[in-house]
Amino acid sequence: MGYVLTGATLIDGNGGEPIANSAVYVKGERIAWVGSAADLPTEAQDAEQIDVSGTWLMPGLIDAHIHICYNGSESVFALLEKHRDELVLEAVDICKRTLSHGVTAIRDVGGEQFIEMSLRNAINRGFIEGPRMKLSGRVISMTGGHAHFIAREADGPDEMRKAAREQIKAGADLVKLMATGGTATPGQDIHASQLTVAEISAVTEVAHMMGRKVAAHCHGTGGIRNCMLGGVDTIEHGTYLDDETADMMVENGAALVLTLGAGNPDLESYPLSPVQQADAERRKPMIEQGVKQIRQTIALARAKGIFLGIGTDAGGNPLAPHNYSMARELELLVDNDLTALEAISIGTRNNAEILDMADDIGTVEAGKYADLLLTNADPLVDIRNLRDIAAVVKGGKKV
Repeated sequence: MGYVLTGATLIDGNGGEPIANSAVYVKGERIAWVGSAADLPTEAQDAEQIDVSGTWLMPGLIDAHIHICYNGSESVFALLEKHRDELVLEAVDICKRTLSHGVTAIRDVGGEQFIEMSLRNAINRGFIEGPRMKLSGRVISMTGGHAHFIAREADGPDEMRKAAREQIKAGADLVKLMATGGTATPGQDIHASQLTVAEISAVTEVAHMMGRKVAAHCHGTGGIRNCMLGGVDTIEHGTYLDDETADMMVENGAALVLTLGAGNPDLESYPLSPVQQADAERRKPMIEQGVKQIRQTIALARAKGIFLGIGTDAGGNPLAPHNYSMARELELLVDNDLTALEAISIGTRNNAEILDMADDIGTVEAGKYADLLLTNADPLVDIRNLRDIAAVVKGGKKV
């Protein structure tokens, strides 16, 4: 029989105008019908009616760039000194918290000891609560490259091929490369390219043969250029995108996954530990420059028609806690001149495309999983209302 959610204002994720007094008919894990409550089909009229009037209903948010195994409040170096069991137990809590914040699916782009694989299996089997997961396994870097302390280090095309195959063997849904330096690795130049075109091409060849996409951490234009020449599918961060690399991305059909909170961390809403204060001070010049640069990058990407996704990078450094981080990403999109409706569509429909899950999630449509977020206030009036959650539904079940 299922049930019907009635009376909410529906934001379906496709970018169209909201539907007042909507009805969403859920049967089992999936949506059977969506529309105006006045047009509810006969079959749905016999199902349980749940009045959610006064709420705004939309697809569950999707985080396209996250690190679920790290808490985002301690140094990664400190986390690596912890026993694996400690990381597992904390990651279980992070999974639950992420889902409770309205994020019903994630793409993890750098895990630890394949803990994330076990988390995915436990969630899929119903042992723990958490979002749907697409996983990259360990990131692949050059020897001494960005995040080498958590990476599978490899040099040359043959080693790169083997490293990629290892991640797929372990259960990876995609492969993640470190193509430039990054701020989370002390002493590195974020503009410096760290992989050759031949190395990148070796990975994309292996991944594409196995039906996987390749994501690449890139800040500098040289790294983006190499990744486009090497066939990478998604550029993560893309801070210093320029006209040439933007045109290459459009030509290749590559997506840009922005991570605005990573470059503009929230330093005011919670007390900072000494470790966080030290990291904020170390990264201060890079943060100030990045905030200015990313506005230009977003404007250029939109003008060129690059397909945009969004992710939190939560867990990626000590200033990236799992604390309504996806809601904040959409707030920062609005701060960078997008409308709230555009931001929501990027964080739902677009990200579902990036996860290769658009047939199942990302919009409120018949046939898709009933992964839903209901808020108590209108996020189109104030995008911060995404934090005022009335309910979260995953696969038809309230969580």
